[in-house]
Amino acid sequence: MAKDFFKTEKYKKMYLMPLLWGPIFVSEIQTKRSLKRETTKILGGIALSFLCAVSGLQAQEVWPGDVNNNGIVNNIDVLYWALAQDSVGAARAEVSGNWSAQPLTELWPQTFPDGLNFAYADCDGNGKVNAADLNIIRDNYWLTHGLVSPDDYFLGTVEEDPVLLLQATDPITEPGASEEVLLSLGAEGDSINNFFGIAFAVKFDTDNIQDSPGGSNQNFSFEFTPDSWVDGQGSQMAQEFFHLDDATGVAEMAIYRKSIDDAIPSGAGPIGKFTIVMEDIIVGLVELGTDSIRLINTQLESPRIAPSSTGLAEDSLLLISRTAILADEDEVLVYPNPATDWVSIELRSTTDTQIKKVDLYTMRGQFLGSLRASRPAPKAMINFAALPEGLYFLKIETNNGVFTRKVARMP
Repeated sequence: MAKDFFKTEKYKKMYLMPLLWGPIFVSEIQTKRSLKRETTKILGGIALSFLCAVSGLQAQEVWPGDVNNNGIVNNIDVLYWALAQDSVGAARAEVSGNWSAQPLTELWPQTFPDGLNFAYADCDGNGKVNAADLNIIRDNYWLTHGLVSPDDYFLGTVEEDPVLLLQATDPITEPGASEEVLLSLGAEGDSINNFFGIAFAVKFDTDNIQDSPGGSNQNFSFEFTPDSWVDGQGSQMAQEFFHLDDATGVAEMAIYRKSIDDAIPSGAGPIGKFTIVMEDIIVGLVELGTDSIRLINTQLESPRIAPSSTGLAEDSLLLISRTAILADEDEVLVYPNPATDWVSIELRSTTDTQIKKVDLYTMRGQFLGSLRASRPAPKAMINFAALPEGLYFLKIETNNGVFTRKVARMP
């Protein structure tokens, strides 16, 4: 039956027109009246597809400095830039680092592990990823465009994950003093594997640390320690990017390997140190803490890292003498101060005052808890051992009034 069909007049009046994606059956009448029109439609479709592809490429835009293309320029962009540094590709039509949408007309052959093209790391558009692009990140820092997609941070938990540790070399300071705060990553038995870079923020007390003039880091600076394990082999194999904002009390950093081709180190311990300058008048505890942490290897893989905090205080706030508290017979005695574990609160034996309740607060006024006496007594004890080092307020309620005292918790 099938062979008979191919011999029929109906079949002879049809033929196959081969195309790129398969045949189209066309009758004799269509060959005379519509073939040109059908061919025009097909070629038009091909041209339209090509134009759509080109326009789709042209629609991609680079905002200079936003290397990971999430709508904001910050220290995460520095990590992406570091992975792409020394790469080359097609230059943009306009070489510019101005904060505006820069059309991307040609993609580079290289991509980041998450699929983003290296062309976004070419901040000035000259076809090279180098230090000039890092300067544009600095110039456009914290600028935003469009809908911002928040960066991913991987904050861990102390005693479960490695810690990005801040530690004051001396917790006692004085007005106008220059103090050092050590920065460490990981610890013995809890090392970091395949380190390429880390971005993080240090939040600090704006009231007690001097502003740096002219956008410099004069009063809040960082330097690597000579034995910094992130340096690995050779010299200058780790670099830092530092952005300080005195108004908000945030210093954002990125520490990264000089080259992706360097030997990738693993280790733990000191990285560097911050040097900060105190104000001429110190009010309360000087607090600093790490936050917004992202550690990466060359594949952008990020383990969890725990934040930390440290504090400094003026000598007069920490070393309150026992005799200074006894200004008159109605006052209470709090000792030892500073404390490491138990703190005693004792009323003078010459009075009939009894302790009813003791409330504990942080220096910022956060309520931590109460100690209630089942029966009013002239003496009470509070365990400070589980509290972080720092300065605290005691609100002592007695049958003759309420008293407040400062107590320092030391390691």
